[in-house]
Amino acid sequence: MSEIYGVIDMIKIKICGITNKKEIEYVNILKPDYIGLVFTQSKRKVNNEIAVRLLNELNSDIKSVGVFRDNSIKEILNVISEVKLDVIQLHGKEDLEFIKELRKNLNQEVKIWKALSITNNDDIKKYVNKNKINENYIESFLIDGANPGSGESYSLEDLKLSINIKSKEMTLNSDSKRNKFFLAGGINEKNVLGRIEQVNPMGIDVSSGVEIIDEDGQHIKSFEKMKILIDKVRNIQG
Repeated sequence: MSEIYGVIDMIKIKICGITNKKEIEYVNILKPDYIGLVFTQSKRKVNNEIAVRLLNELNSDIKSVGVFRDNSIKEILNVISEVKLDVIQLHGKEDLEFIKELRKNLNQEVKIWKALSITNNDDIKKYVNKNKINENYIESFLIDGANPGSGESYSLEDLKLSINIKSKEMTLNSDSKRNKFFLAGGINEKNVLGRIEQVNPMGIDVSSGVEIIDEDGQHIKSFEKMKILIDKVRNIQG
């Protein structure tokens, strides 16, 4: 293990866009911290019935995240009424008033995460750096690329400036404090350590970066890619 990696807070891992039983079998073996189920328009979208079946097979140690994008509160509550989710991830233009109203209608055990686009520097500064959002409403933030789920990578230089990360803080040693957001967008088993080292997030969110294309031309999760990525991240902690 590299000397730059000391014993510090464990980086959380979320594998997003789970769609079938085989992928549930994979994550049950590999044990990421979270899986993501997409309930908004996407090639990885699942309906309530499929989500219930998948979660019935999921290891109880792994938490479930429902991904929504500009859905109405009614639509989100409809899903929650049938699907037992641990986290609601809002990936659209939902503002604080929307989030407050949603929070009032959720069981307190269900957490809310807000995704922010790397293209919206003002939001990143407002929400992450200045921490103006009340933690009673939003537990965590997720910073993604311009096209979520596309696998496109992006420069982290603007993000480092937005959240006041200096280069001297980029060694992941025992004195480091994780920045309070999940990093998403273009992460794969080859670049994951470099991405983490640049911005030191509390967690990573991966979807297309651990996929392959099957013989039918469908994007499916790769056990090998997930294993390599998860092993690398777990080894940071030693």
